[in-house]
Amino acid sequence: MNRLAAASLLLMSLTMTAQAQDPASADSFEREALKALKAAHAAKKSVYLHVGGQTISGAVTAIGPDVVILRNREHETIIVRRERIDAVEAD
Repeated sequence: MNRLAAASLLLMSLTMTAQAQDPASADSFEREALKALKAAHAAKKSVYLHVGGQTISGAVTAIGPDVVILRNREHETIIVRRERIDAVEAD
C-alpha cells in the first residue's frame, strides 16, 4: 500500500473516532446502545457487552459520557469505554 492510501485510511479512522466521542454527533448505534443501557440501569437488569471479541456481563451501575460501569458477582466495579462496545445485549 502506498503512503498516500495509508495516510488517508489513518485520517479516516481518526475522524470516525472523534465523531463517536462527540455526543452531539452520536450515530444510531450509540443512541440505541445508550437507550438500552439506560433502560437496564433503571430496571436494575443485567446486560451483556461485547468488547473486542469478549463478553462482559453485569448490572449497569452508572453511565458516564465515555464509560459504562458494571457490577457482577465476581467484580464490584467493571469500567468499560463506551467507544469500545461492539454490541449490547439487554432485555
